[in-house]
Amino acid sequence: DDRTRAVRLHDFVRDEVRFGFQPRFYAVRASEVLAGGVGYCNTKSSLFIALLRAAGVPARARFVEIDAGILRGIVDPGTAYVDHSFTEVWLNERWVRTDSYIVDPALAESARARLAAEGRAFGYGVHVDGTGSWDGFEDAYGQCVEPIGASPYTRRELGVHSDVLAFYRDAPEPSNRRGLGLRLLGRWAFPAASRRADAIRLPSGS
Repeated sequence: DDRTRAVRLHDFVRDEVRFGFQPRFYAVRASEVLAGGVGYCNTKSSLFIALLRAAGVPARARFVEIDAGILRGIVDPGTAYVDHSFTEVWLNERWVRTDSYIVDPALAESARARLAAEGRAFGYGVHVDGTGSWDGFEDAYGQCVEPIGASPYTRRELGVHSDVLAFYRDAPEPSNRRGLGLRLLGRWAFPAASRRADAIRLPSGS
């Protein structure tokens, strides 16, 4: 059924595409995310949504802003907040939300251990209260854990868009639209960020 397909695709995207960044940041097709085997919230959302739609399951992207500290230890995006996407999946006559596919299990395990040792709530791509599991019945979050406006961790609701590229084309004030600065940053900072993520996951993923 749709729920079973959606959960299996969630687990595939979570497990087979490791957390990291391609040089072109979010400006990659779902097929490129799959071929490269690396992605972060926006690009893994692109892949997850494409796979869901191909399987006949309606899906869409919703955007919010979250504290850029979620990436501390991996990359500095140069902004206080980052554009964050999660997927809404139409199951059992309602939209079910999840971003628990974004961080691969090896990185999540090692990152949460580091955060616990450091006494921090988020960083290295994860939130200590996040999860990597989703059953298709209830909302599940690995990064966007705190409700919008409930704390400084989440700032603005940025709305629903058909996909990630549509968001950056149409949204009036995204935090991380790819301009000249991000293009230049992508040549060295994003590959370096992926290497940092690889180094963090080594203890549990080697």
